[in-house]
Amino acid sequence: MTEVAFTTDWPREAHREEPPLILGNKTAADVTSDVCAPLERKATPLWWAAFLSSASLMMVGFAAIGYQVATGIGTWGLNKTVGWAFAITNFVFWIGIGHAGTLISAILFLLRQRWRTSVNRSAEAMTLFAVMCAAVFPLIHLGRPWLAFWILPYPNTRGSLWVNFCSPLLWDVFAISVYFTVSAVFWFIGLMPDLASIRDRSTGLRKQIFAVLSFGWNGSLRAWTRYEKMYLLLAGLPTPLVLSVHSIVSFDFATSLIPGWHTTIFPPYFVAGAIFSGMSMVLTLMLIARAVMPLDDYLTHNHIEAMTKLVLATSGMVALAYATEFFTAMFSDNPYERYAFINRALGPLAWGYWTMVACNIVIPQLYWFRRVRRNLVAVFVISIFVNIGMWFERFIIIVTSLQRDFLPSSWANYSPTIIEILTLVGTFGLFFSAFLLFCRFLPMIAMAEVKGVLHRPEEEQVKRAVRDLKRAGFDVADVRMPYVVHGLDKVAGVAPSRLGWACAIGGFTGAGLILMFQSWTSASSWALDVGGKPFNSIPAFIPITFEVAVLLGTLATVLAFFFRSRLWPGKRGENVGENFTVVVHAGNAAFERADAERIAARHQIDITVTGAD
Repeated sequence: MTEVAFTTDWPREAHREEPPLILGNKTAADVTSDVCAPLERKATPLWWAAFLSSASLMMVGFAAIGYQVATGIGTWGLNKTVGWAFAITNFVFWIGIGHAGTLISAILFLLRQRWRTSVNRSAEAMTLFAVMCAAVFPLIHLGRPWLAFWILPYPNTRGSLWVNFCSPLLWDVFAISVYFTVSAVFWFIGLMPDLASIRDRSTGLRKQIFAVLSFGWNGSLRAWTRYEKMYLLLAGLPTPLVLSVHSIVSFDFATSLIPGWHTTIFPPYFVAGAIFSGMSMVLTLMLIARAVMPLDDYLTHNHIEAMTKLVLATSGMVALAYATEFFTAMFSDNPYERYAFINRALGPLAWGYWTMVACNIVIPQLYWFRRVRRNLVAVFVISIFVNIGMWFERFIIIVTSLQRDFLPSSWANYSPTIIEILTLVGTFGLFFSAFLLFCRFLPMIAMAEVKGVLHRPEEEQVKRAVRDLKRAGFDVADVRMPYVVHGLDKVAGVAPSRLGWACAIGGFTGAGLILMFQSWTSASSWALDVGGKPFNSIPAFIPITFEVAVLLGTLATVLAFFFRSRLWPGKRGENVGENFTVVVHAGNAAFERADAERIAARHQIDITVTGAD
């Protein structure tokens, strides 16, 4: 028998070296200087022009809001058939915009996508500002926004009349509140190391402000070890929020019987659309920032191209959702559903429907071409079209289904009034004003994370230095470093963090307490008959239970981190600097200072000796 030897040494294509994530061969000090430069100099005339323009739009919107609150929502174009329209359209639009921050920061972090480090900070800030804009519309929609506290489950004098925990509208309140809170915590935690870097570069009042905000961060190895664990947990907790928040928003429609709304595809459809529009808005803001600030080396063509590919992928998901909706309506043998979709494509708002299709499906297909993906002007224009299309998607879904319901005798057309249009314009002013202030006073690039993807030789040097010092019998008390070095905690013998226990305890405690509270209020304190459901309808309590579990799990993790790391607002922190410093403790008689310094010098690492004579 002839033996046949198999080998894996077949001819392969030459390995192409991936282009660097950050251009210019930057050092850690270069990153700090470049990112802090816009914060430390006076605002440019271009920034002032943009800020004053957006602030003017914001004031116009506030004036419109003040007028409609004083006059009533009769200032809107609503009628007996169309009870939801512009306000809910804008609410869903802004909530969708806010999804990109969690996607880039949390999900891409869990997937170890290193290119996210240049865009995650701005995306996280954009999430907060978008949710703020979204919150404006439900408050106005209440009619009496000064009574908004009535939606909170608090003890009252109205016979213990509690809120309806089975209502998707209340699920919205919890979902959006939790999403904003968790996103804000995640954003601030990511800022802490950078705030310490700004603190070390500042003087006077500015230094005092950043000293309070940085919580005494000193870049110690143990703090970084716990920080890594906490950041991983905080990335894992918001990830299901991306799915839950817009799914819950979609339940406002899907749980009704209105033709065009009563469909099970809405939750994944809304989530895909939210990520689609959010990523396009990130592209819009990043390209503007790249044009007016010297950030070309950090927001490279590779970053832009990676985001365009995500936009292209989510555009395909949205196209599939459109096709599935149409197929279901045509073949479900439901005349009302069939007419709802025919009316969208051929009715009075057909122009809006085809604008939506063109902007969301047809135009993004240009991203298949690499030349388009690398053309910043083309990417910017396409991102604007996508956001226009996604706004029209929400408008078409809401208005066309309400204009033509089950009874032709109640059909009525809708068009927004000038007050509604000015309110939307005002939220755009609020969004861009907040973003411009963020770019002016806080680092829009995550400095510590960018430094971590530079792969400087210092990382291996500090590992070897710590390993050699421990082998020589020295007590390595700490390592001060400007950014986290993965695996250094194991080399130094630092015990793994137990913050996961705090997260689990907080999450399960929150879930248990809120589930018992919902059961008690709905079945015992003030029993509500909601659609014939059991008073203690556990499935209806799941959305709020999940949201509160995520909230308390997040807060418990962060508080445990601050407690274990002995960090608090205003604590005096040591200068972090841009170099690695090994702290060696002289705790035994055999200690020889010269030997430790010689080992550190061999690896070109700074050393600090404590307890020596």
